[in-house]
Amino acid sequence: MKSFPYGDVELLAGQLSKKTESNRSYLLSLGTENLLRNHYIEAGIWQSNQLPENIHGGWESPTCQLRGHFLGHWLSAAAKVYAATGDAEVKGKADRIVSELARCQKENGGEWVGPIPEKYLEWISRGKSVWAPQYTLHKTFMGLLDMYKLAGNQQALEIADAWSNWFYRWSGGFTREQFDDILDCETGGMLEIWADLYGITGRKEHYELMQRYYRRRLFDPLLAGEDVLTNMHANTTVPEVLGAARAWEVTGEQRWRDIVEAYWQLAVDKRGYYCTGGQTCGEIWTPPHEMSARLGDMNQEHCTVYNMMRLAAFLLKWTGDAAYADYWERNLYNGIMAQGHWEGFYPSGVKPQYPLTGLIAYFLPLSPCSEKHWGSHTNDFWCCHGTLVQANATHTDAIYFEEPDGVAICQY
Repeated sequence: MKSFPYGDVELLAGQLSKKTESNRSYLLSLGTENLLRNHYIEAGIWQSNQLPENIHGGWESPTCQLRGHFLGHWLSAAAKVYAATGDAEVKGKADRIVSELARCQKENGGEWVGPIPEKYLEWISRGKSVWAPQYTLHKTFMGLLDMYKLAGNQQALEIADAWSNWFYRWSGGFTREQFDDILDCETGGMLEIWADLYGITGRKEHYELMQRYYRRRLFDPLLAGEDVLTNMHANTTVPEVLGAARAWEVTGEQRWRDIVEAYWQLAVDKRGYYCTGGQTCGEIWTPPHEMSARLGDMNQEHCTVYNMMRLAAFLLKWTGDAAYADYWERNLYNGIMAQGHWEGFYPSGVKPQYPLTGLIAYFLPLSPCSEKHWGSHTNDFWCCHGTLVQANATHTDAIYFEEPDGVAICQY
């Protein structure tokens, strides 16, 4: 099955289109300088002895080790909005951000364009605790590549390609065992980045990076049929398997597809899920078919929902099996729709004078009498803020698919 290009499917008025419009408004409400703040600081472009009053807080605070992650999500979402609608305002803002990232890269010496320092990777290589630096860096890579693939921004590809040279040299300085230790510190979707770059450039360095980022301690047990997921941080592993999916698509090497299928079987078929479609508690995989034992106020992390939906989409395209479309639909309505861009109404259906609103719920609480906790527009910036704007950039992704003999309708 083949996805229809963004822009070939249009949403009519309804809840899905309302979510996308709310999402667009949120994207445009965030100031360009604030989005770039941590990249500017790292490049020595922004200097002050006082922080501006409107600076982004939470995980985007300059004091947070995960700072700067949101910009990549923003660029990815903006690229999707433009691809789906041709929105010139969103495209113009995104193009300016890309040009400013090129400026940051130049100030950093021509390669590095991260919002955090290179030394964070040196720290994890010697076992010093740092909060997931490769997870953070992946987001900027992701945003750049989506701006190239979906919005046609050639400069974005040039930035990412030049930055990859730094990683090629750095990752080549370790033994296999040493680099396996590094890969145990959450890498986000770095494997998917190398696969995407290899698919675009064909460079042997990008192919070699894919091989180096093969996470033996996860992938080999999966292929052996072992349960390595129970009590493991879920959204560490899902992006790695998304990388395996792209690696199979760009290389045709069977082991990558075998990893994806083994992961789905272990994570979904043999584990089960809540009635909502979600599966995690406290961000970790529950034991197989023991969901009820872990009902609470920290179920169904939004990032895991979003990334598992992406994995389902890969498998749907490869196999045409409607079970993956059903999984997508269940999580769309009970995850993405339930956890983001919410606006309350009275039971009568009349909109109140001061409506309750919610931007993003990190978790979907499933225990009796529990309630959602909503993140703010500029003072939290959890990981789920990022997947929120990507998930709601367009809701046309998995509605229709092309087949050799017609069109598959997967959502109604």
